[in-house]
Amino acid sequence: MGAILEPSPAMSPWYSVEIRRESAYVGASVYENAAVRMVGGERDVTDEELAAAWRVVDEDTTLAPSPPAALAAALTQIVSTDTYRRWPPGAGHSGGAGAVQVDGRLLVTAPNSYRYGPTDESGIVSTVEFAYADIAPILADLERMMRA
Repeated sequence: MGAILEPSPAMSPWYSVEIRRESAYVGASVYENAAVRMVGGERDVTDEELAAAWRVVDEDTTLAPSPPAALAAALTQIVSTDTYRRWPPGAGHSGGAGAVQVDGRLLVTAPNSYRYGPTDESGIVSTVEFAYADIAPILADLERMMRA
């Protein structure tokens, strides 16, 4: 059982966060809301809403739908919780987690994490479940990007 956190202004409207014992779900809010609306038969997902989804790049890398500051705000919200602080630092970390910008696109590598979304070949993902092991190195990279 997890706890859904109230989105901070810096991460809205991009992300929603649910914390769990050893991981946190970071949902692509704009896309998730549109997908739920579409399933309910209200209307199709727009191109703008589709652009606000996570996208699979490869086995460990996902294209983030937001600027670095919005994802950093979501991850900062996670690391600020008692649940994260109780998690043993470095536990289960196999390395390789991080974030880079390539041609203005934010690529997030999280080898201990999972992605959820449609099972079609689109590569569109509604949620990334970040293992706590991956969060600190990704957040450090995002913070470096924002200082540059």
